[in-house]
Amino acid sequence: MDKAALKAMKLRMLKRVFFPPEVCAGRDAIERLSCLESTARVLLMVSGSAADAGLLDQLGAKCKDAAACEPLRWTSGAPAAPALEAVREQVAAFAPNWIVAVGGGSVLDAAKFVWAQYEHPELQWTGAAAAIPPLRGKARLAAVPTTAGSGSEASQAAVLSNAQGAKVAYVSTEWIPDLVILDPALTVNLPPALTASTGFDALAHAVESAVSSLSHALLRTWSATAVRGVLRHLPQLMAGPQGAAPNLAAREGMQHAAFLGGLCQSTTSTGAAHALSHATTALHHTAHAMATGFYLAPTMEWNLGKNPRLYDDLAGECGLPGGEALVARIRDLARTSGMPADFQQLTGCALSDDSVKTLAAAAAKDVCLKTNACRMTEKDLEDLLRKIG
Repeated sequence: MDKAALKAMKLRMLKRVFFPPEVCAGRDAIERLSCLESTARVLLMVSGSAADAGLLDQLGAKCKDAAACEPLRWTSGAPAAPALEAVREQVAAFAPNWIVAVGGGSVLDAAKFVWAQYEHPELQWTGAAAAIPPLRGKARLAAVPTTAGSGSEASQAAVLSNAQGAKVAYVSTEWIPDLVILDPALTVNLPPALTASTGFDALAHAVESAVSSLSHALLRTWSATAVRGVLRHLPQLMAGPQGAAPNLAAREGMQHAAFLGGLCQSTTSTGAAHALSHATTALHHTAHAMATGFYLAPTMEWNLGKNPRLYDDLAGECGLPGGEALVARIRDLARTSGMPADFQQLTGCALSDDSVKTLAAAAAKDVCLKTNACRMTEKDLEDLLRKIG
């Protein structure tokens, strides 16, 4: 083995954390956009829902002192090759030196792929995981989440849907944004159902990364902080009456939890809840966040059956007596937040025996299952799904 290969192998074995170089957090954090350099050519890539809420105009005004600002309304949902190809010429013609992505995880992930194909026009997205070449030769990336869940703003991963609808993760430290803006006011218009499901996505990231086979002490500290944040702040947001003044403190807490959860899952990978969610999303076209939240408590209970003390340390950090109490708290939060109670509510169809086998087979191939806290087979997945059903 030559020296370069040996160094690469050592790097893969080391426990490292990659953090965005600048995170601007708190109320009015969006003002950071008004401080971009005067030579900035800003591509504002905004989700359709964020644009409908008036954010495109609001953010454009923040960039009024930039050299140029170009809007790009992203309405294609989760990134897929055809949608990325459709905007290639517009981005190349504008030639931004900042790409500012505003929206949920789908938009933030899409911006990463748009950024890469702008920097490297020869790139073609085939739906098969591949290495990402060096970025920042032409532009930098700013991530401005309007949901508190995906953690894409802190993540080394971006997910692309292939032609079959399956989601493929492209993992690279190149994806980590240069600037993250966490402004709680940007989440005020989030519907309650989306607040709940994205909150559970953040919770699943934090819980599963804390006990992942790749976890370590530093990340467990951040995971515990994220779990505490969700357990504290999500009930406050769900209990607030419609039309009431926004609870910006709770929204800020949820943003912090989602950011830390994204940082942790990006570094360690997750577990069975995510593996089952990916399979269900591909086969039944459910929303990823809702499916992940649905599977979180059942997979935690399965892990507890293999290792009764698995979640004790995490539970203790949350002021709970043990893992079973943590699962009970999460189940209660799911119920009070209006999360699906069964597979029929999640997907709109019954969980037949054929569905069980198909889902289990797909989840067994998912990379997230490899880092589940306890070893889980396809037969284990079938048994769990039948219990859920």
